[in-house]
Amino acid sequence: MTREDQIARVIDENTGQRAVQFKNFLSLLGIGEEAANDYIRSRHDRPATGLSASQKRGRLLAEQFIRCYNKTPDCTERYQRVAWRSLFMPTEIMYAMDIMPFTTEMAAAQFARMGRQIERMETAEENHFSQDLCSFIRTAAGAVIEDLFPTPDILVTSSHLCDPSAKFAGFASIKYKRPEFVLDIPYGIYGGVYEHDVTRIEEAVEYVAEQFKDLVGFITLHTGVEFHEERLRQVMEWSNQARKWMKTGNEFSYYEGTPVFRGSKDIDYAANLMQTWGTEKIVDVYRTRYEEFVRGAETSEPLPDRPRIHWYHLKPYYKNNLMGYIEEHAVIASNMVNSIYWDDMDPDDPFRSLARRTVMMPGYCPVSVRAKLTTQWMVEGDGIIAFYPKSCRHFHSSSRIESEIFKEANIPYLAIDGDCIDNRGDDFAVVKTRVDRFIKGLKRMKTGAGRGRQPKYVQQVFDRK
Repeated sequence: MTREDQIARVIDENTGQRAVQFKNFLSLLGIGEEAANDYIRSRHDRPATGLSASQKRGRLLAEQFIRCYNKTPDCTERYQRVAWRSLFMPTEIMYAMDIMPFTTEMAAAQFARMGRQIERMETAEENHFSQDLCSFIRTAAGAVIEDLFPTPDILVTSSHLCDPSAKFAGFASIKYKRPEFVLDIPYGIYGGVYEHDVTRIEEAVEYVAEQFKDLVGFITLHTGVEFHEERLRQVMEWSNQARKWMKTGNEFSYYEGTPVFRGSKDIDYAANLMQTWGTEKIVDVYRTRYEEFVRGAETSEPLPDRPRIHWYHLKPYYKNNLMGYIEEHAVIASNMVNSIYWDDMDPDDPFRSLARRTVMMPGYCPVSVRAKLTTQWMVEGDGIIAFYPKSCRHFHSSSRIESEIFKEANIPYLAIDGDCIDNRGDDFAVVKTRVDRFIKGLKRMKTGAGRGRQPKYVQQVFDRK
């Protein structure tokens, strides 16, 4: 069988399988296909003008989701090449080659929002997935076993931060008989400032850049899509524009403006792990977000003077009392997952630029480096809440070290043992007592703490556009 015949066979198999999988997904929600099509059309018929940033983002993600099932926003059928990707796998090369990313962890979060996650996890656990495994992965595994997700053309995974993601992709690769590509990321390259240990950084950048070039060949081999440098250059430009607006919004809301938004909702953007980098529409989403911050600061009544919190990690996506309770008594003024830690990328040197952004992620370095970096930009008087799922080995295991570093820096710190997806162990009454004590301590510290004062380190390093 020729390569062209193999690709044609995959497309034919995927077309039939995705039609069944879409019906399975709708059945889970108790929705008929005709009603779903009507809803999809109505959701996308409305002009983008006038939509909020959150609504624009939701529409973009919904469109990407249905396209993975070969559905367009007007509900016609159109085959879409799909790559399952792990949370931290860059997406620019995929968009440049007309490959739609499908992030199973994001789909798991959506199951939790809909209250459909427990059955998926139980399915996974009945099929030998351990209960102490990441709940995002367990939910996704259950969805795979129940045939709810769209069959991929390929799977692409990175090795950093999420330890079980490559193993899960291997499981899905065997299940669907589709090829997997794993991007190997060296650990601990970020050292606190870009100039630290230049030789080590450049060696890591070159090592990962060569893998990105291999990824292009992998995609062409298994999908038949040819690579065009001009297209990647355009995609990189869109990522740079989106970066500018996201970073500008972050800095305005934290240092300059009054946070008039619900910070728990802003966590939903989860910008530094999102699959929308490289799309034109995400530029408008982040620009609109910034404009909303500015407009809100100019026109809204000042909020009561409440303690301010920097949020570490993600949040519970199932229905819960925690986030609303915290925001009754404090302001979630910033969060880890929206941080923009990289410089503009060079569209004329795309592989090295993507590699530099990937290896220089502060979250993938020694805990002491990551924590001390936070101490250098936080405003005096603010505190940190780290919501760490026990199943997330990378972050949950670091809480004791972080606590000691932040105590030395006089930054109040609260680590909450929770879960983003699995609510079977949720005990709000117990957590509430700890949150009350923490916020009470923040209020005692507020006297004399000036908001809007940036440490010199922030001005010198993080204000670079």
